[in-house]
Amino acid sequence: MKAYNLQTALAHREEVTELHLHNCRLDALPPVVFGMPELRKLDVSVNMIREIPRQIGQLKNLRSLSLSFNQITELPPQLFELRQLTELNLSNNQIKALPPAIGRLEKLQSLRLAGNALEELPPEIGLLTQLILLDIQKNQVKRLPPQLSGLKKLRQLHTAHNRIGRLPKALFQLTTLDLLDLSHNRLRTLPPAIEQLQVLTELNLGGNLLESIPDNIANLTVLRRLLLGRNKITAIPESISRLQWLATLSLEKNKIAAIPKEIGQCRRLEALYLSNNQLSELPVSIGNLDALSHLYLDGNRFDSLPSLPSRIKWLSIRGNQFTELPATLPHLYNLQVLNAEKNQLTGLPEGLRQLYHLQRLWLDGNPIPDLPQPLFFLSALEDLKGPGDANARRKLLRFLKLCRSREVPGRLRLVVYNVMEEDSSRLKEFPAALLLEALSIGMSNVAYPIRKHLLEERNGIQQILPPYEGKRIFLLGETGFEPHRLRPQLENLGMELTDDPGQEADYLVLGRLLHAMQARAPFGYGALLSRRSLASFLNREMGRTFALDPTHQQLSNLRLMIFSPERAQRKLALQLLKTNGVPPQLLTDLFLAWKLGYGDRNTLERLLLQNTSEEALRAMYLTGGLTGRTSEAALTTNIIKYTEDNEFDGMRIAQFLNELYGTARFYLKKFG
Repeated sequence: MKAYNLQTALAHREEVTELHLHNCRLDALPPVVFGMPELRKLDVSVNMIREIPRQIGQLKNLRSLSLSFNQITELPPQLFELRQLTELNLSNNQIKALPPAIGRLEKLQSLRLAGNALEELPPEIGLLTQLILLDIQKNQVKRLPPQLSGLKKLRQLHTAHNRIGRLPKALFQLTTLDLLDLSHNRLRTLPPAIEQLQVLTELNLGGNLLESIPDNIANLTVLRRLLLGRNKITAIPESISRLQWLATLSLEKNKIAAIPKEIGQCRRLEALYLSNNQLSELPVSIGNLDALSHLYLDGNRFDSLPSLPSRIKWLSIRGNQFTELPATLPHLYNLQVLNAEKNQLTGLPEGLRQLYHLQRLWLDGNPIPDLPQPLFFLSALEDLKGPGDANARRKLLRFLKLCRSREVPGRLRLVVYNVMEEDSSRLKEFPAALLLEALSIGMSNVAYPIRKHLLEERNGIQQILPPYEGKRIFLLGETGFEPHRLRPQLENLGMELTDDPGQEADYLVLGRLLHAMQARAPFGYGALLSRRSLASFLNREMGRTFALDPTHQQLSNLRLMIFSPERAQRKLALQLLKTNGVPPQLLTDLFLAWKLGYGDRNTLERLLLQNTSEEALRAMYLTGGLTGRTSEAALTTNIIKYTEDNEFDGMRIAQFLNELYGTARFYLKKFG
């Protein structure tokens, strides 16, 4: 069984096979450990243990021992009596020497000694013939022993961050090596014998003093990762083309002035690191790297790029000499990250808007004064550094997040942004046809200012002017008018109601548009008209005196009918209003009836749509309760929201609620 604390271990000491005491603040191995006859695995890493007790030799069945991240300085002889050990992890301690007795652990397959103070490996290391992994990173080793050749099964050798200046012949006899990490040492040359490591898939030589790469490195035919960054390499051999399985090539921070065209034959290359060299151009053959997804070109001298593979997801051109982004950039349909910081860009190309998958765009350090238009079309953008100020970038990213959730079409982005983030200050700059289309995306907070602008600022005509004969009227959206009732009324005046968007109309009646309606504006129109203006025109021309000038008694009777407990009375009231028109004095009552569920809600809504102003229409669809579990403070706030800057009467609403439910007392006290 497995135990993860000392209590469990004490209770089941005869049965425990694995004991994990990772990061338990231990300063010594607990004695209970040595009384566990079945223990196979012991993990006491990340503690404060200073020494390994002699009793460790009692754990004859131990297979795996981890003492990493402690404060051990010496290894007792008894440790090497654990002849069944296959895994030994002594990383990140303070061990200065590895005793020759290490050769007794003949079954050892994994030996981790990284992060100690070793200066050499004993010759006996070669006796560990079953070793598969050897890790001596971050020590002070200056040379590898010749006896290393005895490790015939070694597959991974990690020697990074040491002081190795030469590689022994014995290293190249390890023909089973799959991974060889020699990074951050003092190597000046790579012996031709490297080609003997035929099954090597990863070779890391970064952070050395290499000035060249031997041609025969291309004989490592199954190599997948070749890491040569942070050296003094001046050229890449043409033979690189033979590395047909190469997926990652790292050459950053060297002195390379040119890339051979043969690089284009490495068709499986996925990541290419060329940052901080002396490059001013890439070969055209780079476009042949169909699998390339990550390309890093920072800190060079590029001012242009050839056509790049369309699969690229991450492109970094930071710190170059670009005055404009590469013309082929819009063809990188899969691009997710673009780092173009510290160049000389003054703007962004229109084609940038085609990068539908771009999530991060970094443009700091370029003389771009504000937010270029293409940014508004990058639907997936989540991280933007420069241009503009921080507030502008924050607003843009917030807007793009909204576009992702509401599916705002690209052609409407600038309109919606102006409404949402700039208080509709530039609506006059957009064509009326585009503004009408923006009404149909189903966002009421966008539709209201656009309708108000079109009706009151852009068009300015709020009434139908004579002569009426032959004039066409087109209804766009929910206007409250039923075509089968409106058509004969208009025909009596010599006018026509058209529903064909392919025809021109004299008057376009602008209603409430919902995204699901897919409403289309007519091909052309003479003037825009509000719903309310059309209702007033019909009332006047058809002589509906009740709608224009009702008596006090008529209003009183109709209010009683609207809120009557009898359904027939409520139905009759609505029929009278449909026939005779709605006086402005009854709009608040109709709103209350619609909001509180008196009568036919659809008919009430149509009557309100016909006769209310844009301000009232906006307020109608605000959320906020007038009944139920609503506090007096919340109720007061809601009444104000529903009646602010429109024709709805807050006092009438409060009095109604007070008479019926005994609420709204606070509103009456404050405003009565």
